[in-house]
Amino acid sequence: MSSWFLRCALCSLLLLPTTGSALNYDQYDDLYAYFSGGIHSWSEEVSDASAEGLKIRFGQQLTSFVGVEAQLAFGGSDEEVSLDRLFGLYGKFGLPLNYFMPYAKVGMTSVSLSDGDNTRSDFEFGYGVGAELNITRQFFIDLEYMRYLETDDVDMDAFTLSLGYRLR
Repeated sequence: MSSWFLRCALCSLLLLPTTGSALNYDQYDDLYAYFSGGIHSWSEEVSDASAEGLKIRFGQQLTSFVGVEAQLAFGGSDEEVSLDRLFGLYGKFGLPLNYFMPYAKVGMTSVSLSDGDNTRSDFEFGYGVGAELNITRQFFIDLEYMRYLETDDVDMDAFTLSLGYRLR
């Protein structure tokens, strides 16, 4: 994890010279709530399980660059492991670039997985990156990668493709 974090920090430092003009952009007229739903493809690396499910996100954009988001994912099972539920609360840090917004998320995740008769739940630090592409002022398409858990017993990550709506 530390090498991934170091790479992200170095890339962020490369973008630092552009933040002066970006700060002038923030007029606080981009405050909105949003929700989205989409296909969630998750994989659990220890038992090599993977499946598709559904994910719903609710968020509040606080400034043009910072927001908070809650995620709820469920469904999906392979022959060995099934995802009972996933809940997360994250800070979202984005850089609005006209019709495109790359972002990073950090927060906490609670996951419950079942394998046969056993159910295990984990609560762990989660992080991810993604991008939103605006279709209209209200609708957007979102693609993201999240690393939900990284423990001794479970490593879980996921890709999500979703359609969202902004409540302006």
